[in-house]
Amino acid sequence: MKKYTRGEIAKIILKSIIAGVLFVTVLALPGLAQVYTLFQPKNARERYRINRTISNLQKQKFIRIYKKDGKDVVEITKKGKRKVLMYNLADMKISHPKRWDGWWRIVIFDIPENKRDARRAINIKFKEMGLYSLQKSTFVSPYPCKKELDFIGNYFGVRNNIVYIKAKEMEASADIKKYFNL
Repeated sequence: MKKYTRGEIAKIILKSIIAGVLFVTVLALPGLAQVYTLFQPKNARERYRINRTISNLQKQKFIRIYKKDGKDVVEITKKGKRKVLMYNLADMKISHPKRWDGWWRIVIFDIPENKRDARRAINIKFKEMGLYSLQKSTFVSPYPCKKELDFIGNYFGVRNNIVYIKAKEMEASADIKKYFNL
């Protein structure tokens, strides 16, 4: 078992349950044997860390563990699914194809004041993902980013306030090309 940072084991367990890597029922061995096979603990201390993480996930109501037909069943809760979405949001990146297709992706949003926290978070996330800030609520990317935009907009509940435009030409493209090293 490699060295994991704080919270990383929980992240892997939750994402594995969602992805179906960890099947909901654990056969034969009690104590969530499939989780052990995922991390391959070498000693009692490592098994303790995994058990503590599972216990904490259960206490925080991210997962539910119960017996059904004599088998342990691990079920992710709505709160757990929301946590996985948060992890996905944090890990999100825009892929950069080897060759630029010549199209600009322009993202414009007008999010109401009563959702200012979402507006701030989206602004920060777009900058983290490397989009060029053309104006306060206008970002540009030479790379396809519609799936990421849809995910972020839906996550914050403001997708209908975001417009995605694909354009061949745009003013100030020289500055933006320089920013993206095109």
